[in-house]
Amino acid sequence: MLTKCSNAACEAPFDYREGRLIRFSSKSANGKPSENHTLIQHFWLCGKCSELYEFECESGMDVKIKLRAQKVSEIDLSSFVSAA
Repeated sequence: MLTKCSNAACEAPFDYREGRLIRFSSKSANGKPSENHTLIQHFWLCGKCSELYEFECESGMDVKIKLRAQKVSEIDLSSFVSAA
């Protein structure tokens, strides 16, 4: 059950009405080929953290947060295209 933001440095309580909520599923084998299970996890970033961070799937089994890449503004993009 989600109780707070996935950012360990944030204490914002879970509120489904804001931020970013994802559902992550992965196959988990317990050693027996006939008994594969799907593991479903939910992750949430509060509104403030979702502006700074995004989720990243790492090694196919783990979800972490990382800083968002700087977004190129339309003005910067148009000057880049006209210079080419």
